[in-house]
Order: sequence, then C-alpha cells, then structure tokens
Amino acid sequence: MPAPKTTVWPLEPHTASKHAILRRYLDAWLPILSQGGFPEIAYVDAFAGPGRYSKGEDGSPIIALKAVLQHKSPIRARCRFHFVELDQARAAVLQQLVDETLAEAGNPRNITVTIHQSTFVAAYEAIRSDLTRSAAIPTLAFIDPFGWTGMPLSVVEDLIRRPSNEVLINFMFEEINRFLGHPDQGENFDALFGSAAWKGCITLSGLERNRCLRDAYGTQLSAAGAKYVRYFEMRNSRDTTDYYLFFATRNYQGLKKMKEAMWKVDESGEFRFSDATDPFQTVLFNEPNYNFLKAQIVKNFSGKDVSVEQIERFVVEHTAFRETHYKLQVLKPMEAATSPELVVVSAKPGRKRGTFPVGTVVRFA
Repeated sequence: MPAPKTTVWPLEPHTASKHAILRRYLDAWLPILSQGGFPEIAYVDAFAGPGRYSKGEDGSPIIALKAVLQHKSPIRARCRFHFVELDQARAAVLQQLVDETLAEAGNPRNITVTIHQSTFVAAYEAIRSDLTRSAAIPTLAFIDPFGWTGMPLSVVEDLIRRPSNEVLINFMFEEINRFLGHPDQGENFDALFGSAAWKGCITLSGLERNRCLRDAYGTQLSAAGAKYVRYFEMRNSRDTTDYYLFFATRNYQGLKKMKEAMWKVDESGEFRFSDATDPFQTVLFNEPNYNFLKAQIVKNFSGKDVSVEQIERFVVEHTAFRETHYKLQVLKPMEAATSPELVVVSAKPGRKRGTFPVGTVVRFA
C-alpha cells in the first residue's frame, strides 16, 4: 500500500490482521512484566499515524493504550508510551484521541504518553534517554512504516541489545522488492539492513530473491543481538508475499507468547503465514499442517532418546508451530499407530497411553 496523503484513511484487511496480533501479544506481555516485578514498562510506536481510521477503527497507538486501560487484570506498573508521527495534522488527531481515551479512563496516574511530531530517527534520542534513565525498562517497539526508510538497523539494534526489549517489525517486502537495485535507494537499503548484504539479492528473481531478502534481514536482526528471530509471511489473495512480520526478542517466553498471538488471529481468508524453515511448506491459521510438524520432529530426533521438554523447545524455537501442537497432534498418533512410530522410554508411574507429562522420555523409530 502506498503512503496515504490524507490525514486518516481506510483500514485495510492486512492492517487489521497486524493489529489483532499486536493486541493479543500486548494482552499477554503486559501482565507478565507488570506482575513480574518490573515497576516500569514502555511501548514505542515508531510510525504511529493518526490513531484511527476513516470509519473510526482504532490505530495501533490507541490499541496499545487501551490494552493497558482495558486489561482484565489491572496493570500496576508505570506505563510509558512514545508515539512518533511526523505529519502535523495526524499528530494533532492522535493527541486528541489520546487525551479523550485517557480522560474516559479517569486519567490514570501510572500512564505517561509522549507524542513526538518527528521522524522516528530524530525522536529516538529523546525516547532512548527516557527508556535508559533507570536500570531496565522493558520495551516493546512496533515499527510499521510505509515503505522501508526511516527505520535504520542501527536504531533497531540499540533497542534489541537492551535487556527485556522486543521489536515487532513490518518488513515491507513487496515495496522493497520493487525498488531493489534502484540507483537512488542504495543508502536507504544500506541503512535498513545495516550492511550491503541486500546487494547479493539484486541479480536473483522470484522465490530466490524473496528468500534472499528475508534471510538477509533476519540474519542482521540476529547479529544485532536478538536471541530469537521469527518471521511470519503474510500472503495476499494472489498468493504472493505482501510483507513479513519480524519478531525479535531475547526472551523465550516472549517468543511463545508471540506465536500464541499469531495462531489465535482469526483466519481472514486472504492472509496466512508460512513456515520459516521451508518456504515451500505453508502453515495455515485454520488448517495446521501437522504432518509437516511431524516430519520436522522426526528428522531432528530420529533414533534418539529425547524428553518432551526438549521436543517442546525445538517446536517453539525452530518451527512455525506452538508448544500446544506437538503432543496431541503428533506424539499421540505416533504412539497409537498399528506399528508404533515412537516408544516411551521412561515416564512417571501411572502415565496414561497417549499422554506425555513433564519428565517423559521417548524414542522415535
């Protein structure tokens, strides 16, 4: 989608999908940190927009604000919001919406909102100063631009390297692919990737170029300090890649919760995400390909004695699936097969066939 020229614009289905993921993740992220002993938490919206769409739907900054205000368990931590919007008219609309939303909630004293009428890069120094004034303020940064400029890897890296920080990035593949190799965009792509790694993709085409760009950006996020980098391919009705949602974190629990958010988003009929380990295999939201998950597990653990905890860690860290998918949909039918495809090596006394409680060790044929 090209950058809109109006102050507000219609909400498109792919944006609604992103926002659903964001809200679900915030609903899980906020209480974990607030109840986990962190006195302060922060949310950064790097390309905030006006905060609403033409039919009144909430934009990402208001979604984030309401995630705190409407959470079923009161969020006691001090919550610091930084919304960045360059356009003056949009920033003014956003300020009005923020004021109205806070007023309706009684202007809670634990919430501070700062709107930066600026580019993300220019605003980041002030944001960084606020977020680093105490030992550690866990921060989620949502970086959702139109295009690919204004989000240099140097800023993303600074966010990722601090403890308990996470980033959710919209990597606009379709636009990047269209302008790759354009003589006027070299510096912008260098800044986006933090290196010249993207240049090796120019001579490629089709799926090879798609994979090259995706992997180059993911590699740079890992090099920037993220322990876990997962991307979710969002495809349109033409079955072509619109964009990748990259999630980068240093926290295993954060990875699990983001996957949960992705899997719980209702199927729109237009979007899906593909498994990160094999672009030819697609995992639909409403049609999980458990045979593919089984193949991945067997390939990795064939002939080995392995605990269910090890299997779960593998599923979460190295596949597109969730920790809830592998026991009932993979291990149970493998044990129940006419010619069992796994045997239980050890388990707690009284284990029921087809269940795999903590401490169970299995061996794959």
